[in-house]
Amino acid sequence: MKTIKQITCALLLLAVTMISCKKDEILTSSTNLQMNSKTTKQLLAFRDNLKLKNSSTMPLDSATWYLEGLLNFENANNNHQFDGLDFFYDTLMIYTSGSELTLSELNELYAHFSSTLETISQAQTIPDFAYDALDITIIKSGLKNGELVVVMSISAGSNLIGNYYAFGPTDYWSWGYQGGKCGLYAGQGGTSDASQQLNYRFNHPVAPPSPGYYTSVVTINAEGDQFPDASNPGPYCDYKMFYFDATNTGIWPCLSPDELNYYLSTMPYIINAKRPGIGMSYINVTVTALFFPNGTSIYFHQYELRYGYYHEYDKIN
Repeated sequence: MKTIKQITCALLLLAVTMISCKKDEILTSSTNLQMNSKTTKQLLAFRDNLKLKNSSTMPLDSATWYLEGLLNFENANNNHQFDGLDFFYDTLMIYTSGSELTLSELNELYAHFSSTLETISQAQTIPDFAYDALDITIIKSGLKNGELVVVMSISAGSNLIGNYYAFGPTDYWSWGYQGGKCGLYAGQGGTSDASQQLNYRFNHPVAPPSPGYYTSVVTINAEGDQFPDASNPGPYCDYKMFYFDATNTGIWPCLSPDELNYYLSTMPYIINAKRPGIGMSYINVTVTALFFPNGTSIYFHQYELRYGYYHEYDKIN
């Protein structure tokens, strides 16, 4: 690539006003499903080709589609459910000729924008920050040297699963017993575990209930084998709650973000299924990791769900 440099704020504003519309190719399904798709295979092949840094060229419309798609695939795989959105922008000017980009130029664009996304993420303090969608637009500046303005606009916020903050891409947690993170992230996460992480999210919803109090409070237990569901994405069990019969294989379960987010999504079903009486409201839950050796080595989570009759707060003068 001949030259890439950041342009001035004035040119950034000019470029942003020229953006006409969003592209159609935003990837929305989960990573596991995408890996089997034609689109994902195309994007992964494009990523491999970028490493070659050769002089092969690509028309601007194709370059936009591939660069945008790859950045979305790598950074914005989510359920598109956010607690508000913020918007970020980054712009580069490319001094090039013609209406095509070389793979070397695209590789530098890819590296720059990937670095920008990482910098933005590291600067955030909101819980479960995630990118929703990235839009790449390539604009001919109209200047005499034939410069191209490349604009990346980004929407991002707190990723949600229903009323709960979602687990992020590094949230691989041991099922219980304060095992910390696992898999590629083993040794991290301190003494927390999957049961404690679920417990925290369940009891810190995005929209907490209005002030009030409860009467006739009762506690109801729920365990995974009571709720069969073959759609569980984890390799361990087919239930709406974590319940794994290891059959003495010595496997210590490691729960992935997909599986943990699945348990967030099934919580409303379990709350309603265990509701002890008409008119009783759900209050909170305690998630406990339990282990039954009994010849089969069953690892599971138990929910202690509390319900009561809710009464709005009424200040007595």
